[in-house]
Parts: sequence; structure tokens; C-alpha cells
Amino acid sequence: MERLQGIIVGSGHFAHIQMEAWAKVKGGAIIAVVSQDTEGARRLAEAHQVSHWGADSDIDKLIHELKPDFLDICTPPDSHFKYAKIAADQGISVLCQKPVAPSQEESEQLVRYCRDKGVPVMINENWRWQGWYREIRRIIDSGQLGRLFQVYFSMRPGDGFGQSPYPLQPYFKDMEKFLLYETGVHWIDTFRYLFGEIESVCCQMRTWNPLIKGEDAAIVLFNFVNGMTGIYDANRVVYATEVRPATYGWMNLEGELGNLRLDKDGRIFITLRGETEQEHAYSIPDGWKGGSVISTHQHFIDGLLSGDSFYFETEGEKYMISQRIVYACYQSVSEQRVVTIS
Repeated sequence: MERLQGIIVGSGHFAHIQMEAWAKVKGGAIIAVVSQDTEGARRLAEAHQVSHWGADSDIDKLIHELKPDFLDICTPPDSHFKYAKIAADQGISVLCQKPVAPSQEESEQLVRYCRDKGVPVMINENWRWQGWYREIRRIIDSGQLGRLFQVYFSMRPGDGFGQSPYPLQPYFKDMEKFLLYETGVHWIDTFRYLFGEIESVCCQMRTWNPLIKGEDAAIVLFNFVNGMTGIYDANRVVYATEVRPATYGWMNLEGELGNLRLDKDGRIFITLRGETEQEHAYSIPDGWKGGSVISTHQHFIDGLLSGDSFYFETEGEKYMISQRIVYACYQSVSEQRVVTIS
């Protein structure tokens, strides 16, 4: 089997999760680490038996020496376009973390730049790859719930309270747009995967912890093209008995023939019309959040090996729709109205 090789950029919290996932991917591997934190790059490389590492300024040299097939961009959003350009100019495929860039305009520019260079770009949106959502999609497709009416998700990770909120990713505190821009986009993209395209949104936001710049609570009402209604009810400050549980919260899905409930540990329960609730048995994949990062990376490698960049579920242009919906939520708040997605 052909084995594609990549360089990962970044050495922060999530880079460690990604490197653990890369060790389980078939047909692809990371062969070098670069970071603005040179010592962090060294530690990450050594922890995962990667022989090449260096500072941010070493990236061009390493690309020239190693001739990688792809660049895995795992840094904060304001640096994504910089690294995507470096890769695209060298004809190297791009796997880019979300949020894609600090603004929708720059995100569109990043995707267009890669497209114009003929370089495949996939956004590293792993939420839809969580094992429970892939299983819920199979349940929906089976028809056992019948026509779907409404979905409700309560997001309660409990990590935004107090004097030191978000200790794993402290830069969250300084983001002008936070909860929907950084986190809510996960559910917008996952809702699109599960239930189809979103027609309009109505949103309200709050900032409860005064130590952060952006919003840390939001409620969004989604109207789907198929007639469904969705509610995303998110608050990162309220007390949670478990901080950052596997699913970050719980979901209820209501259908004509039955209802589905997703628990915070990834278990799924189904109540068919006229019956009592039963747990739906399935095997949750190993790895971070139901094997989501492993599955995302495997999907990226499979797409590159297929030669069809539009194979990616979160190919750049496809993913721009999810980000446009995020910005429609902010527009809804500022204008205090329902916003239709163009």
C-alpha cells in the first residue's frame, strides 16, 4: 500500500491528540514537526518517534529536504493562511484545522488559493466523525425513526468557569468571537451531516465569564431545508458534574416513529412508538472522542490516495457553508432577526 508522508505544524494541546491518531492511520504518517515553540516541536517529535523537527522558520528547508505529500496545519486560526500558502505554492496537499481563518473572507481566500494552485484542501473537522454520530446517521438512514421533526443538543462542557477558564487552550480567552466561531461550528457541521442543509438561523448570545472577550453561551434555532427544526443550546460556564465529557453534552432527536437520545458518554438510546426506551448496542471506536481524529485523518489519506479531492466530506468549498452559517448566527444577534442562508 502506498504510504503518504506529511509535516505537522504546531505543537500545542491538539497536536498531541493528532499525533496519537496518525499512529493508527493506514497509508499515511507524519515525518516532521515544526512549531513556533521549537522546544515544543522537539518534545512532540520525540514523544512520537519522529526524527525531524524544527522551528517555524525551518519549514521551507524541511519541505525541500523531505518532499512531503501533505501539510497538517494544527495552529491557531490567524496563522492558517500563511501555512496553506506555503504548502500550495509547493504543490502540497493541505489538511487545515478549523476555524479556517479569523474571518470568513480570509477563509474563502485560503480555500480559493489552494484551489487555484490545484492543491486539495480538507478542513480538519472531526466532530462529524465521532463514532456516535456515524452510528446515529446509520440509524436515521435505516428509517426506524421515520420522518424527523426536531433535534435538541445541550452543550455543557463546564470548562469556562472561574479565574482560569479553558486551561487546555488558554488562547480561547482572547478570541473576540469564541463559542460559535470556535466550538459551535462543530455542531453546525454535524447537523448538516446528519440532517441536511440549513435554511435559516435565529440566535442569541451571552458572555458570562468577564475574563474572556468573546461569547461563552449561545442558543441557536435552526430551520432545515427538509422542514426539521434544530436547537443548539450551549453554555461553557454553567456547572457540569463532568468537565468536557465525551460528547460535551446530550442530544434528543424526535421522529414520527420513535425518538433517539445520545448520552454524554456516547451511549445511544431509542424509544420506538408504543415501546419503552432501549439502549442501542454498538461498538464505540477507540481513540479520542469515539475515534474521531483517527477517522478524520484516515478519510483525508483515503481521499488523497483516491485522486479525487472532492471525495472529502469537509473539502474546503463544502466546509465554507458551515462557516457561513456561523457568521449568519452573529448577524442574527447584531440585527435581532432570523437570517436566511444564501
